[in-house]
Amino acid sequence: MKILISNALCVLVFFSALVGCDKSDSNNPDMVDATEMDVLEQVTLGGVEQWISIQGKDISKPILLVLHGGPGFAMMPLLHEKNRELEEHFIVVNWDQRGAGLSYSPSILKESMTLSQFLSDGHELTEYLKTRFNREKIFMLGHSSGTIIGTFLIHSYPDNYYAFGSVGQVVDVIENEQLSYDFALEKAIAASNEIAITELDYIGRPNEDGEYTDDSGYDITIKWVGYYGGEVYGKSGSEEIEEFILNRPVYSNQQKKIISGWGFSQELFNDEAIWYLDFRISVNQVYVPVYFFTGRHDNDTPSSLIEQYYDVLSAPTKEIIWFENSSHFPFYEEPQKFNEMVVQKFLSSSL
Repeated sequence: MKILISNALCVLVFFSALVGCDKSDSNNPDMVDATEMDVLEQVTLGGVEQWISIQGKDISKPILLVLHGGPGFAMMPLLHEKNRELEEHFIVVNWDQRGAGLSYSPSILKESMTLSQFLSDGHELTEYLKTRFNREKIFMLGHSSGTIIGTFLIHSYPDNYYAFGSVGQVVDVIENEQLSYDFALEKAIAASNEIAITELDYIGRPNEDGEYTDDSGYDITIKWVGYYGGEVYGKSGSEEIEEFILNRPVYSNQQKKIISGWGFSQELFNDEAIWYLDFRISVNQVYVPVYFFTGRHDNDTPSSLIEQYYDVLSAPTKEIIWFENSSHFPFYEEPQKFNEMVVQKFLSSSL
């Protein structure tokens, strides 16, 4: 859910093929007449210009809207490279959310970084895609904090979605933080890691409001969760994913902007509607098929909480698909299986 962002400074040359991908005319019929589609464009959502990429081999295929996590962890290039097979079966729409990725701007008001505004943006984008491509419904895939947006959207607007794929489902933010801390401390004690133990003891376990004794608590916890493979299985953190994203053409000449968006987007956690949510209580019935694509070793959004949510959730169809060699990023850690499972589960849903 909350990803420790390192200061990746490496800059690559921006591919000339994408230099012309500025603001596209969303009303240009040529954009949807071609067989294939590969577009980077701005749309106005909630009065703020935000960027989306639209990529697919056949525009007659169903639409798949992707909601990144973080908050602020935009990942257009990662999914395009690691999960390109999805573009054979869907028109994949990656949305850099308000304040994140290419959509970051210092002019965006902090006061607009609220759950209700993100839900409004997501609903507006869904309606835009339905109208633009003349579809009654779309598919949706959310990762980490993006699952918060996705879960509320399918709950509020079930007629808009064929199915929802949840990757790293957020269930209860406060309990999530507590379990992540417990995992990190348990691993540190088992390894006799005195540095980790000292840091974790200093911040203390989050209290009933999810608060640490020090403001550094959130960063320290996720640092050690990542170190012990709770973010990327078998790795000591998610830095390789951050570098992968930053050094790809669509973002490589915008690194300062992307990194600024990572920090700014944490404003979303100041909204009590997110901080105190518990989907086991607030959204335990939906009318859309839900598939949980879950890393067995995920301790960023602990898989034990996801199992609890699965048990209480009522849905037309629900299933947990386990990724035994993954933590928080199965689409990166096991991309082939991830692609296959998304295609299989989604296309088995009623179209």
